[in-house]
Amino acid sequence: MAQTTAIRPAAPERRFSFQLTDLFWLLGIVLLAAGAWGMWQRLSEGLAPTALNSYVPWGLWVGFYDYLVWLEVGSLLVFTTVVYLVGYKPLAALKPQIYFTGFVALFMALLLVLLDLGRPTRFWHVYLYPDFGSMITWMVWLHTAYLVILLAKLLLVTNRVSVGPERRDWLLQKLAYLSLPMGLALIIVSGSIFGVVTARPLWNTSSLPLMFLLSSLAAGSALITLLAVLFWPNRQTDEYRQVMKLLARMTAWLLLAGAFAAGIIGLTFLYQGSPARAEAVNLVLTGPYWWSFWIVHLLIGVLIPLLVLFTQAHRPALVGFASLLAVVTFVAVTLNIVIPALATPELEGLVLAYVDPKMSFDYVPNLTEWMLISFIFGLGGVVYGLGLRWLPVKPAA
Repeated sequence: MAQTTAIRPAAPERRFSFQLTDLFWLLGIVLLAAGAWGMWQRLSEGLAPTALNSYVPWGLWVGFYDYLVWLEVGSLLVFTTVVYLVGYKPLAALKPQIYFTGFVALFMALLLVLLDLGRPTRFWHVYLYPDFGSMITWMVWLHTAYLVILLAKLLLVTNRVSVGPERRDWLLQKLAYLSLPMGLALIIVSGSIFGVVTARPLWNTSSLPLMFLLSSLAAGSALITLLAVLFWPNRQTDEYRQVMKLLARMTAWLLLAGAFAAGIIGLTFLYQGSPARAEAVNLVLTGPYWWSFWIVHLLIGVLIPLLVLFTQAHRPALVGFASLLAVVTFVAVTLNIVIPALATPELEGLVLAYVDPKMSFDYVPNLTEWMLISFIFGLGGVVYGLGLRWLPVKPAA
């Protein structure tokens, strides 16, 4: 009788399969390497290697911080309004992706503003010794609370908390309702930080917080549209095409509203005849970096996306491209809000009153500042890419 031996099935070989989402962490590594020296300079030498000075204490980093806040809070405000208030449930398929994207943007924003501080190790003072007459105190406290709520939503939506499906949906709904007024307050306070500075005429206006709100909604809607194009589970369905048409129209109208509000505010500033305010506006329109407003923001970030979104809403690939243009170029808006107001002397003759490299109005971000931006976005890219691969945040196909 022949002997037979049981043959154990071979264990499946584990292979690393490259995914499109891996581009995020691969690009992140490149940006980390490109910006590592800038981060080292910031940690070892403080703010000395930067082009910031006594007259221009806020520059590139604060502009990028506000940009990330607009993307983070704006996308969550739009998503919460559409899904929970309007009741448009198909968009809920992107809930894990949108929450995770907002969390990474928030992480990058807080790290960036922390490194912008002269003494970052003292950040805890605002918690132990708060001055609630200061808008910055309100911003820090609101942002911390917003971080906690967003983290709780992310843990729930990725099933990291042991609760039943009905209980999870109920908690997510309540947290969404709580985050809506908190997000509105955070954006308004973020704009009010500039608006209450009476020494800066370009900032000192009650319309600036409203402009921040409209701009954040437009940037956030563009980000959601881009995420829908990249990560929608099944692009062959009618539901996908309907969602893309809705997002395209919504993003287009919010972009148009934001551009209209900015135009009215700018014309009002010029009409009122305040020399300092008009000079700051003209610095944006005709100064050395006029191209950042007219070409980067208005042409590439507004006009081209509007044309595509209104006429090609039935073509998701073009809608995604238009949304990408809007998302990337929105940083020009925050930079044009922050820098020109500080680069305008408060008093005539102040430029020549005392000459020193650290007392100049001719601020241009230097290589160190750009390298630190590269490092922060590289770190965010690595966290985002690895999260997409290993965390349950992508919509299931």
